[in-house]
Amino acid sequence: MDMSPYRDLFVSEARNHLSAFGKLIVHLEKSASDPTVIDELFRHAHSMKGMAATMDYEQIVALAHTMENQLSRIRSGEFQLQPAIADLLLEGSDTLARLVSAIESGSDASEDTAGLIERLAAFDPTAEASHSSQEMPPHKEADAHLNPSAAPHQFRETDSLKSIRIKTETLDHLVNITGELITNRHRLAEAIQLDGAGECREPLNQLTALLRDLRDEVFKARMLPFDVIAERLPRLVRDLARKQGKDIDFKLAGKDIELDRAILEGISEPIVHILRNAVDHGLETADERTLTGKPGVGTITLTVCRDKDHVEISIDDDGRGMDAEQLKLKAVDRGIITPEQAARMTQQDAYQLISTPGFSTAATVTDISGRGVGMDAVREAVHALVGILTIHSRTGQGSRFVMRLPISVSIINALIIQCGPFEIAFPLNAVSRTMELKLSAVSEGTGCPTIMQDGIPIPLRSLRQALNLPARSEKEGALVTVVVCDVGGTFLAFSVDSIAGQQEIFVRPLRSPLSHLRGVSGATITGDGRVLFVADVSALA
Repeated sequence: MDMSPYRDLFVSEARNHLSAFGKLIVHLEKSASDPTVIDELFRHAHSMKGMAATMDYEQIVALAHTMENQLSRIRSGEFQLQPAIADLLLEGSDTLARLVSAIESGSDASEDTAGLIERLAAFDPTAEASHSSQEMPPHKEADAHLNPSAAPHQFRETDSLKSIRIKTETLDHLVNITGELITNRHRLAEAIQLDGAGECREPLNQLTALLRDLRDEVFKARMLPFDVIAERLPRLVRDLARKQGKDIDFKLAGKDIELDRAILEGISEPIVHILRNAVDHGLETADERTLTGKPGVGTITLTVCRDKDHVEISIDDDGRGMDAEQLKLKAVDRGIITPEQAARMTQQDAYQLISTPGFSTAATVTDISGRGVGMDAVREAVHALVGILTIHSRTGQGSRFVMRLPISVSIINALIIQCGPFEIAFPLNAVSRTMELKLSAVSEGTGCPTIMQDGIPIPLRSLRQALNLPARSEKEGALVTVVVCDVGGTFLAFSVDSIAGQQEIFVRPLRSPLSHLRGVSGATITGDGRVLFVADVSALA
């Protein structure tokens, strides 16, 4: 019988089992006596074995069967899960994942699983316990502290005929079509306004409402829960902590919040960079923590929360923290900034120094971090998503990294800014407020023009200057149009010629050589066919 038509279904189901398996192993290490988790693990291993046997995938059958045997021993109470057997089971899960990938690609490549199967079968819990120099640290439930009502883990759910699987390329194409429709709607509106075709206004309004509904539905189809990328993070932290000999409790909250697939893809690696840094040189060892009066177990908390049309992803640790003054001294020593620049820097500016290429706070270079190539990539990735990265820290108490991101980066609301003959779109999520001020309201301060907002001085920069456009002479008594932006938690104001209006735009990515332009993150086409650049406010600042 030809089983090839069922291969894709096998691959899909196998990956679901392996994804759940890895999460449950990490969960079981924190609560070794939870029988429901052990039962679920056993069922996943058993299902993998049964599915593979039906498809005649003998290597998968042999490995899954051996893993199932060890889980059966844990299930019967012969011994509890301990780090050594958890390592072997996770290694088995990784090996199964590689075998499944080989099946999906149609490759004949196979792995030598005999050694792993032998080590799994020969595992002796008594011998491991006697050789263990350190007991497993006590852990609390990952989500219970942040959400006491949350279930400890999610079990499998049967697929419903109410939902179907769609290729991501199809969804991307739908977004592009929707964006093009919105652009053409603006062109139609321009034409109606020029021709005075009043009878077309009502159909245009109906078209606008329908396009808005279409946009919302397409966005819903592209939305995925944060758990899609978060499911591997507990395993990542667990493995890095074991390698570093540290005790770390990883907490995760808000994993059910949904984001656009493009946002999830773009933010996955930055999150991994920050977590690796936190484990490697953010958190201390148990002995170091005890000496400073901290609990021996360090804590890393990843929180996702929704705020209107934005999502905030924050990663907190209770480790060493960073000293702003030491960061400035190191940056001056390396020639990154001058002593004069260091003296004018705020604390937030100093923390942002760690995002400079080649700058690292690590005392030593490890295979995990310390080469200064992580945080600059994080900042660039966040900016590419039209987001903002904010860093907070207190020496000896820990650090906090906050990424504020839009729900979607394809179709956004923007403020159209006029500077001489040039127009540029400011993403509305970066704009705090707009105002008109008299020239007398602008003070030079310490060489940098500033304005006051709610009693707080805000630096004022000319957008013409930022875009390398000729300066405009201001008449006495004239009003200055100002756009106040939130840049990484710091407010900065831009003086502009005028504000042309607000518009929903379809953002297209820039390709080489335009992708090298600094200060812009994309482009759109206006209703009259002109190309309008989208500002990267952080770069302009």
